[in-house]
Formats: sequence, C-alpha cells, structure tokens
Amino acid sequence: MKTAIHIKSPIILLAFSLAIAATPLTAQVYKVVDKDGNVTYTDQAPADGSRPIELRPISVIEAPTYEKAPAATEADSADEGKEMSLSYLRKNYKDFAIISPQSEESVWRPDGPIPIAWSSQYALQEGMQVIIMLDGKRQAATTQPMIAVNDLDRGEHVVSAELRDSKNRVIATSGPITFFVRQPGLYERAVINPNSGG
Repeated sequence: MKTAIHIKSPIILLAFSLAIAATPLTAQVYKVVDKDGNVTYTDQAPADGSRPIELRPISVIEAPTYEKAPAATEADSADEGKEMSLSYLRKNYKDFAIISPQSEESVWRPDGPIPIAWSSQYALQEGMQVIIMLDGKRQAATTQPMIAVNDLDRGEHVVSAELRDSKNRVIATSGPITFFVRQPGLYERAVINPNSGG
C-alpha cells in the first residue's frame, strides 16, 4: 500500500510530524520534493534512493499523580487524645510557681550568685523543661529546680518562668516576680559581717 501526502502549509507539516511521532509506525517516512517545489511525505522509498527522514521526538510531559488522602486511623484518634492530655497536664501543673526570689524581696548579696527557684507538686515528665526569663531575656532552659544568676546590677529586676512539654507547648507560667538587688551601706556591712576588722 502506497501512502503519499502533499503538504504546502508549515502548520499542516508540523501537525503531521507530531502525529507521525506520536503514533507507533513500522514503516519509514520519506520526504520527496518535486520540480515545482511541492513536498511529499511517503512510506515508499523514492526511486532516487533517498534515505528515510528522522523525525524529532516530541516533548512528553508526564501527568502528575495524586494520592488519595488517607482515611482517619487510630493514630489520628490518639493525637486527638494527646490534645486532651494537654488540658490534663495544665490542670496538674497549675501550682507551678517561682518560690525564690519572692515578690518585692530585697536581695543583699550583689557580689554572689542569686538563686532563682521554682516548684510544683509534680515532677517534670520526660521532655519537659522550665524556661527562666530575667528582665525580658531568656536565661536558661532547665530541668533542675533552681538556677543561679550572676552579675545582676543594683535595682529592680523581674523574673518569670514557663513550663513547656516535649512539643514546646506551654503547660504553665509563673510570674512576673519583681525583686530588688540592694547594695549594703557601711552600717549594713557591719551588721552582715560583725567579725570584720574596723
């Protein structure tokens, strides 16, 4: 069977080329130009011994695949239960508080470390931490009931704390507690250290 197509328009030529490239063909395609300049594409080898043409491969864009959203599982229900346990934790740690220094307390040891301590009736669970803030700046994340801060200037200071769980969720807060660092005068120094020479 001989197939011959005469094409004059470049658009038709492009469409024809794409159609040939997109369809599996076992036959070769030949391009023949006659004396009048007419282009013919055929699956029969021309008498002049021309070789078959090589068509450019067309661009193929893979269609995206979409996965179906998984149905709710027992794990999802467990996560909802964890959200409920957050309320439970907050209820249990509602007594979380800073116990040192106390509100409006004057601290007379400006040259030494000043302890900041917190308390709760329940021990910390795994992954929990206490975040200590002093004068608006984060001091430490600790699991210990006390930290010591040094080199505090004389005057007013404010301390607060947050109890966070392993997911960094706030379980409880304490403070702000205002306290004062005092510089002992000559009289107070004599009372504090009566054995000093003078």
